[in-house]
Amino acid sequence: MIRYCPHCWSENTYEAVVCASCGASLDESAKDFVTRLIDAVYHPEPTRAALAIEILGRLVEPGAVDAMLTRLARKPDSMDVTTAAAKALGLIGEGRAVPGLAKVLLDGERPLPGRLAAAEALAALGGTAAEEALRTALDMPHLPVLLRRVVESTLAGGVSIA
Repeated sequence: MIRYCPHCWSENTYEAVVCASCGASLDESAKDFVTRLIDAVYHPEPTRAALAIEILGRLVEPGAVDAMLTRLARKPDSMDVTTAAAKALGLIGEGRAVPGLAKVLLDGERPLPGRLAAAEALAALGGTAAEEALRTALDMPHLPVLLRRVVESTLAGGVSIA
């Protein structure tokens, strides 16, 4: 089995006590559950990162917002991670997530599920900046049809597709 270092994410043997790359302790028993989940947001394995993000969103954990925004800014990143982060940020409800979500929504190179989740998160967060990002998306020349429908629906106060 492989054991990842929670500091540098290097691979170590399962029996290792300290990281062979950075020398950090691999013992996380002193950390609480939420702290370990926040650390896992940066995990190199996308399925682990996405799962941690999803759990933090369901816990409505505001302490995870900075980590999620940092991960959301990575490009390219896994579609699952981008989508999970956008959904979680919408659930947590912190307005400071709006600029990061707007970047995902307006980035035509991002995967469609992540952009859809960003649109819905912006609608959930509300406010002038979120509405402006949604309106800007409608002005994009090659906006996918489904994304256009979701943005129009959220601006009209319609039902979410999630």
